Amino acid sequence: MENRLPIILILGLALASCARSITDPVVQERLVFSAVASHSVKSIITTTNYPLDEPFVVGAVHYPDGDDSSEGRPFMDKEPVRYDFDNMSWNSDNEFFWPASGKIVFYAGSPILPQVTVSPDRGVDAQWSIPDSAATQTDLCFARTVEECDTHSAVVPMVFNHALSQICFKARTLKGYSHSYTEGDLIQANVIRVMLDSVKVRGIVSEGHFTQRPREWSYDPSDTVSYTVFRSDEGLELKVDRYDTPEVVKLCTLLLIPQYLGGNACIQEWHHAEVRSSITDASTGEIVSDINYTVPETSVVYFHDICERWIMDFKYTLRLSVGLNGDKSTLAVAVTDWTETKEIILGDE
Repeated sequence: MENRLPIILILGLALASCARSITDPVVQERLVFSAVASHSVKSIITTTNYPLDEPFVVGAVHYPDGDDSSEGRPFMDKEPVRYDFDNMSWNSDNEFFWPASGKIVFYAGSPILPQVTVSPDRGVDAQWSIPDSAATQTDLCFARTVEECDTHSAVVPMVFNHALSQICFKARTLKGYSHSYTEGDLIQANVIRVMLDSVKVRGIVSEGHFTQRPREWSYDPSDTVSYTVFRSDEGLELKVDRYDTPEVVKLCTLLLIPQYLGGNACIQEWHHAEVRSSITDASTGEIVSDINYTVPETSVVYFHDICERWIMDFKYTLRLSVGLNGDKSTLAVAVTDWTETKEIILGDE
């Protein structure tokens, strides 16, 4: 009995040591995240700083042999990640710890909605529908990061990109239409105000299926709707400056599904001219005639004539130039590689 006690104590200490190394999370490093937008996005992200009150969902696959072309093991399954204000880090709802070796591929999707899922084979997968109001639209974002387990980053950086296209609508008049002329002692002055009443886009696909792997959208090109870009009962005056240069005004910005713009996809506008025409006798200063009237007009421009398609993660500025008196309304397109632009303010060229 005297010789067995030290042996029992030694075995007990050895077992306790083994149990501690296996189960004690203190000796393991917890996996945490950072979140940033590669560029500004609408609604959820307004700068390149991801908002601390907006969670995102993460899925991850572990490849023990470090080869992500082999069959991996599920590591995280649709795990919500939220900002921990106490520890100032992005943490998953459940705790995950770094494996000793291998490679992990992370996928992240935002926002957290039932129609946005994350899977090992397809990454972010979303059945997406665009609301008809710009105020209720939300950007669909996705991210992918690969980390080696033995040399991993202190925090896993999730850099979000856009799955949609940003379409910024602007308008102007073609020129200043007010004019006057003199005949003898009579001076006729025509003050003409160009008033934009309504703008719609028609023949636009509003629903589609996005997959991160492969990165693509699928949709039914025959299932199209109309979006109201602008509407005003009073009308929006399109002005020129003191140099007679048309002033450009912002209408709205929509986040729409990337798509080909064929068939009946078009932009239609309605406007009217408010005309005050007066005739004054310069010799007496008497107003001979003073009449007011309104002239309504409309025009349609088909997208396939100016822009073949909207590409994912690109920004398009569509500037509608409204004409009167037979001047045909036109549409100009400016395209920005959204992925190359930092700190974009939505609606600016």
